[in-house]
Amino acid sequence: MMVATEEETMKVLVATGSKYGATREVGEAVAEVLREYGFETDFADACDVASVRYYDAVIVGSAVYGGLWRKDASALVRDNAATLRARDTWLFSVGMTQVTEPDQPLDEAEELAELAGAIEHKRFGGRLLVEKLNVGEKALVKLINPPIGDFRDFEEIRDWAQNVCLRLQEDAFA
Repeated sequence: MMVATEEETMKVLVATGSKYGATREVGEAVAEVLREYGFETDFADACDVASVRYYDAVIVGSAVYGGLWRKDASALVRDNAATLRARDTWLFSVGMTQVTEPDQPLDEAEELAELAGAIEHKRFGGRLLVEKLNVGEKALVKLINPPIGDFRDFEEIRDWAQNVCLRLQEDAFA
């Protein structure tokens, strides 16, 4: 794991794969907490990240659809797995499965967490707003009848981000 000295600030990347912006907003909240704790933090869409090698720690989050991460976020983890294993790495998923079936394992996310050597994979409730969906997605929603609304708990998200910060501080000055 990368360790920063007292003279340097740890550089952290928060990257997200988000289709309708809900996961992006979760990532932005995580990045905000990291900045409050004094970490030099970049926030980016997963598709815009060329490399993770310049970061001391990496947090990657993705929206989850049908148990799968968005392709840009999963590709970021898969393409950089060796580098991520040498860094403090966390993953998070945002989706309705956490609302409807919180104990259901998300196979791809767990596989990605193992591949990246992630310290933790955290699941957060998602947001489902029918007016943002395309015709096919609206038909699917009508068929499966999931709960509609915003189920993200930003207090829980900030608490988790604070725990990440505490872990990073421990690692930096160990």
